[in-house]
Order: sequence, then structure tokens, then C-alpha cells
Amino acid sequence: MASATIMRVPRYAERPDATDERQQGRYAPIRKVRLHPPMHDLAPGSQTTPTGAAPVSVHFVNNVLAAAASYIEVEPDTARDVLAGLGAFLSHRLRPARFVPLSQELDHVAVYVRLEQARFPGRLEAELPASDRLPATQCVPGEVQAPLGDALGRWLGERRGRVRLALRARLDGTTLEAQLDEPGDPAGATERVRIPLRPAVAGSAA
Repeated sequence: MASATIMRVPRYAERPDATDERQQGRYAPIRKVRLHPPMHDLAPGSQTTPTGAAPVSVHFVNNVLAAAASYIEVEPDTARDVLAGLGAFLSHRLRPARFVPLSQELDHVAVYVRLEQARFPGRLEAELPASDRLPATQCVPGEVQAPLGDALGRWLGERRGRVRLALRARLDGTTLEAQLDEPGDPAGATERVRIPLRPAVAGSAA
């Protein structure tokens, strides 16, 4: 797959005394529930009728709130940033059904990555494609973030060290591919997640 211009995702400020155990043990696991009418396939042959956004994990939302609470006394500015990020995340997903430009969905992915970096300080490195290198296509909210979040959440939950995420767009505009690995461990596991994209929409901006 040909490479593209990469935008590195900045992190929230990291707490020097934060531990993974404190971040992960605050809440018991909660199953995924749908906070919005579910996303269904478009009608056969249709590319113009959006339906509901991808479902949001209440487990993820609760853990972000727990992370924000853990920052309040020692880094109140970071706590406010985390809560603002969560508000932006939910606003993107819970508004009425619609298509959004892929570049807007990638902004949503960047917000998600920063929230995970707040939950797991120092453990997540991420690179996303620059918005001007994305294909001119559209998606429903969460169509990219949801499968990416499933894979990334599993990696962070199953490992104790650092995780690296690199998301790239194929030059033919048909697919996004995410690569997950452990930096500094050439013999470590690698996973690739391919996310198909809808056909480009004439006249749409990336």
C-alpha cells in the first residue's frame, strides 16, 4: 500500500503518577448498548440515504468520565479538555442521521484517539492521514471510528506496554487501513484492519 502524508495526533498532558491499573479498574465492564437508532445498510443501489450512526459503547463513555475525574485535582485543565473531547465525540455520533465528509469522520477519530491517550497515559502513539490526502467520499458517523475503536480497545486491554496505531488511505480511495503494533518490538504481533469506503461523491470536498 502506498504511503500518504501523515498527521501525528497530539496527546493530552500526561499525569506523572497515573497508572494503568487505576484507569482500568474504576468501572466493571459494561456491554455495548445503542444510544442512537442503529446503522443499517443503505437500500440496494442507494448512496444518498443515510441512516443512524454506529452505536456508542457506554463502557467507553464511562471510562472516559472516570479518566476525567482522576485528573480533576492534579490537572484540572486536562480534565476539562477530556470532558470537552467527550462532548465533541458524542455530538458527532448522536445527531440526526446524515452523511459526513470522510475528513470530518477522521477528525472524530482524532478526538477518539486523544480520549484513549487520556485513559492510557504514555501507552498510545497514533498517526492519521492528513485531511488533504483523503478521498472525496462520505460516510455515516462512526463508520471508521467504530471498527478502529474495537481493534484499538482490544489491543490496549490485552497488553501492558505501548501500542502504535497508523491509519492510512489507499491511493485508489477504496479503503482505509489501520496497522496496530508494539513499537520497539520487531518480533511482536501486528494487526491490520481494513475499512472499506463508499464510492466518491461527485463535488464533495475531502
